[in-house]
Amino acid sequence: MRSRFRGCLLGLALGDALGAPYEGSLGLIDFDLNAILSLSKLRYTDDTIMALCIAKSLISKRKFDPSDIAENYLKWFLSGNLRGIGMTVYKALSNYAKSRNWKSCGIIDFWAAGNGVAMRVAPIALFDINASEEVLYEHVRLDGWITHKNELAISGAFTVALAIRAAIKGYRKEKLIDYVKSQLENFGILNRVYDALLKAIELYGKKTNEISAFKALGTTGYVVHTIGSAIYAFLIRDNFMDTISILIRAGGDTDTNAAVAGAIAGAYYGYENLPMNLLRRLENFENILEMADKLYDIVIH
Repeated sequence: MRSRFRGCLLGLALGDALGAPYEGSLGLIDFDLNAILSLSKLRYTDDTIMALCIAKSLISKRKFDPSDIAENYLKWFLSGNLRGIGMTVYKALSNYAKSRNWKSCGIIDFWAAGNGVAMRVAPIALFDINASEEVLYEHVRLDGWITHKNELAISGAFTVALAIRAAIKGYRKEKLIDYVKSQLENFGILNRVYDALLKAIELYGKKTNEISAFKALGTTGYVVHTIGSAIYAFLIRDNFMDTISILIRAGGDTDTNAAVAGAIAGAYYGYENLPMNLLRRLENFENILEMADKLYDIVIH
């Protein structure tokens, strides 16, 4: 289980860093791993930075404290190191900088249905591994509200958290997907995120051509697209790097889609099955590894 905790956080960061140079590209990207291996440092984006803000709070407080998480977000926001920040997060943290009220700063609009909550949810899924699904949902919702007051954004993040939870517990893929689907149904989450999950399962079952499948699922920053494409990539590939590579080649919001799938796949395959030659190039690799271990030590007694 320690290996799965490590794989989850590092898989998120590595997927983010590998996808970042291709963000916004059209499909059928020539993802050149040899070119990646020539880089001395793989730099991640806001996806990983915000996830680490959550992890730092959970480790220091040893409880879920949205006010402390919001303060960590603000410290990052004021640092000016805003690589990759989305408009919804930017607006929300601008609001928070003025009001210092995390309950009222989140954005309610069309664009708030983005993947900005799903991309950072992994540490909450790890911290709540022994908690009930109800507690997990509430923590996901409260973190989401800091930036995205949107049902789809929160449903998408909860879907990712459930998938990570099942992967950490060692569920095989069929059982993992059944668990995620049944929990969404139990919570009455039968919206477009749920539909995207069903579509991913259907396309996988029909062995649909991958190019056609990603076109049908979408690969933009819309959370519905991210959930569908990330789950689909996780299902059709049987190792971490192939999962990440196929998502990046599909184009679109490559860093976040790969970060979400990377967190799930990393938890599923474990730290030992991540590419060490790339991890050694990953920004703050040792620090992220240490944070994963600290989370594990807090929740696994």
